[in-house]
Order: sequence, then structure tokens, then C-alpha cells
Amino acid sequence: MPQLTPLEALQLTSTFVSTAERMRTSGTDLEKRALLYDTASRVAFLRAHLLSQRDEVRPMFGEIQRRAIFSIA
Repeated sequence: MPQLTPLEALQLTSTFVSTAERMRTSGTDLEKRALLYDTASRVAFLRAHLLSQRDEVRPMFGEIQRRAIFSIA
């Protein structure tokens, strides 16, 4: 399986959610398939979260990293 970026995983999440909604509104009996796409969207969202945590900058041992408590415009 190729490696995903967090952005690609979020795009997959939105694709799965929109596909599930289209299936529900189509009027046909696709509820089980829509539930499958809902589950896939949750998995893709969790994957995006894990990937973004992995890419987060962390200080080396002994370094102090200070985060701003206010936003800079």
C-alpha cells in the first residue's frame, strides 16, 4: 500500500462521506453499502490524524520547545 499524506487521507475521508450521502439520497436500497463507506471515512480520518501526528515537529531530547499561546497575524 502506498504511503498517504495527511491531506490525501482527508481527501479520501471527504470522498467516502460524499459517496455515502449520495447512496442514501439515491432512493435505492444501498444502506449497507453506505454504512461501509461511512466506516471507511472514519478509518481514513483516523489515518490522517495519525499521519499528522507523525509529521509533527518534536524537540530533541534536552531541547525546550515553546509554543505561542496567541496567534500572530
